[in-house]
Amino acid sequence: MKKHLILAAVVAAVSLPAAAVEPREDVEVTAGAVTALSCAIEAFKTGDLSILGSGCPMAEVKSGLVIVDVAERQIYVPTAKKIARYQLESAFGGGSIDFDGVVKSVSKAGVATVDVGEFTVNKKKKAGGFKGCL
Repeated sequence: MKKHLILAAVVAAVSLPAAAVEPREDVEVTAGAVTALSCAIEAFKTGDLSILGSGCPMAEVKSGLVIVDVAERQIYVPTAKKIARYQLESAFGGGSIDFDGVVKSVSKAGVATVDVGEFTVNKKKKAGGFKGCL
């Protein structure tokens, strides 16, 4: 019974609405997950964060990629000025992105459009890429 209460508390904490950010607010994201908007919304709604990784179908990616800050429960849409789509795609499905920027606007759903300043893309690891000793 106690295990179910803990699990329910974790699911409730993860599925809370996005943290409130305001236009012109400076943001800094470390290890943001790159995924499709519909997958990010579904992950927060259900509390299943595995959707953010490789659980997002490629058909959803065609609509655009977003950056998810899991710690702050915030979804960011980067403007195309600084980060190219191919750079976001290289982090999709297991990589991450670190960036700082300024919020341009926030939708009614709480999704923030951000002008990205400095950023670093941590590409997803390729299958079989580990060549070290075991």
